[in-house]
Amino acid sequence: MAFTARSQAARDAVLAAARRAFATHGFERATVRGVAADAGVDASMVIRYYTSKDGLFEAATAIDLALPELGPVVASERGAALAERFVELWDGPDTGEVLTLLLRSAPTSERAADRIRDVFSTQVRVMVERLVDPRRTGDPGLQVITDRRSAALSSYILGTALARYVLRLPPLGDARPDEVIATMGPVVQAILDR
Repeated sequence: MAFTARSQAARDAVLAAARRAFATHGFERATVRGVAADAGVDASMVIRYYTSKDGLFEAATAIDLALPELGPVVASERGAALAERFVELWDGPDTGEVLTLLLRSAPTSERAADRIRDVFSTQVRVMVERLVDPRRTGDPGLQVITDRRSAALSSYILGTALARYVLRLPPLGDARPDEVIATMGPVVQAILDR
């Protein structure tokens, strides 16, 4: 569906207001009327664009991690490449806002927890799965290995993000991006290698 510049600006304002509302109040207490008032539009416009509060939440928290294809990367450098991508995501103005919103909301909102589980379990798992030796595709233990490696990687990345971007835990919270990458890279590499 094509939108006019004016309607696209209104949609963008609604999404920005929704992210603020969900980050501040959580899914349960954020309201369509409050989002609409913050965005300077009528509540009926929010429903017209996003159908419901659920639809608004889905749109406001939609994120593609755009994880790198690690197959062509030298095996010993994959951890650093992936760490760099995650720091880019969390430091990015748009992606960082969405990821931080989800991370802050997940402990108290089942909807946010479901969203973060979906994003990380599907996207990280696909990336890890692509690294598997194709000769092992018939191995019955392969799914277990892939699931565990994906879960370990997601847990480490989310834990690091919580410490750095939400809790601002020193020295991680104050570290330069290159320092965070240097710290994360070897751990990510170990998870990918094992």
